[in-house]
Amino acid sequence: MEEKRRKHLMCFLMLTFFVLIFIFNIFTPLLSDDFDYMLQARSGDSLWDLILQEYNQYMTWNGRSVTFILFRIFLCAPEIVLKLSNSIVFMILSVLIYFNIKGRKKYDVLVYLLVQLGLWLFAVDFSQTILWECGAFVYLWGMTIILGFLTTVRYMVESKKNVKIISCILIFLFGWAAGWCNENTSGGALLLLIISALLYRFIYEEKKVPKLLIPAILGNIVGLGFLVLGPGVRNRASLIEERHSGLYGMVSRIQKLTLLNEEAFLVLLGIFAATIIWSVYYHNRKGESVKQILSALRYRIIFFVVYLATVYALAATAVPQIRALFGAGIFLLIACIQGIVDNLRVDNDGNVDATKQMLSFLYGSVIAAMSIYLFFQIVDCGAMLIRIRRDYDERIAYIEQQIAAGETDIVVAQFHEDFDNAYTCAYEMELTDDPEYWINVQYKNFFGVNSITAIPYEEWEENYSN
Repeated sequence: MEEKRRKHLMCFLMLTFFVLIFIFNIFTPLLSDDFDYMLQARSGDSLWDLILQEYNQYMTWNGRSVTFILFRIFLCAPEIVLKLSNSIVFMILSVLIYFNIKGRKKYDVLVYLLVQLGLWLFAVDFSQTILWECGAFVYLWGMTIILGFLTTVRYMVESKKNVKIISCILIFLFGWAAGWCNENTSGGALLLLIISALLYRFIYEEKKVPKLLIPAILGNIVGLGFLVLGPGVRNRASLIEERHSGLYGMVSRIQKLTLLNEEAFLVLLGIFAATIIWSVYYHNRKGESVKQILSALRYRIIFFVVYLATVYALAATAVPQIRALFGAGIFLLIACIQGIVDNLRVDNDGNVDATKQMLSFLYGSVIAAMSIYLFFQIVDCGAMLIRIRRDYDERIAYIEQQIAAGETDIVVAQFHEDFDNAYTCAYEMELTDDPEYWINVQYKNFFGVNSITAIPYEEWEENYSN
């Protein structure tokens, strides 16, 4: 009966968060690069045309071909399909994170709630990596492919079933796609596979590498090679100027990444450290050896190491925007939730001592507080998103009205400044009063006019609104 209640509550929780992310997606307008890529995609007459467009980008600008070809395909569909698909992928990512937590119960509502809280409150730049369409395909969709690959490999290896040739081929291809998604995150996936292989070879009882890990690693290497060695990646990197080079440049990048790391993950790092300290204290109190303690901490430490590597691998190139840490944040989130689950796990005899009761109360209180905070955030920011979408719809309708009237130099209203919130990047990608600004140019090209200029809403309403 208890399991049945958990199942119903789990379904309710998943449905609730799906509705929420779908609403947030619907009311997030298309922004900046969305217009450029949509114009390209809808100029094509077939899938082959989209492939040729992506080939041109691969040769000149960007190597993330797997996610961008998907982006081009979905841009050809109605916007509602794009929003629905993005919401579904978000839910898939949450389920994959849930599947990567060991020691959970069947239909573990607490673990899934932690996953959703972690994503909504701590995902790196939620507005750009999950809600903005172009960013979502690069980061949300890319991470979902990568984690889907890793989860599939882990489950197949742990099942210990006989490996068939077709399974090796499919895993190789899946690894190829996962390796071709995102430079540092795909590299983190490769590191995780290599660590797994080493553990099976030297630590676990099997003392041999599972056969399936070989094509998984090879496929990931091939995909990562296609990604980082693409001509477009080198061309784009050559256009970025940095003040320092050589050793000084490397030190400067590490410093900047550390500061970005602090900005993005300070709370999660605190949670992770707290779970480690508690685990060491608890296992040490039970008289366990250092080897036993490390064994108990192994799984979360592996994800923490992969998180660190995923962050600081970016030191090999010019320091990017903070959203590039999205995949690293997912690895860290898994490590944190695993730590919480390990801390709450009862002794083998089923007894829970007073110390663990206190810890359960503390965790429960913090989770309740986070849930209440998220509720108010969603209500407030959701209302603001709806208002931004209203401004956006008015803007698009006005542009179309002016085009129909024969106008080619169009002045539109900027979004109301009071509507800015934590779940939108509309103000970072807003039109300006300079018609030659790159975002203005994207709008101009998309609508096929001479120029588009934006001024404050009140000024536009006074001088241009009908």
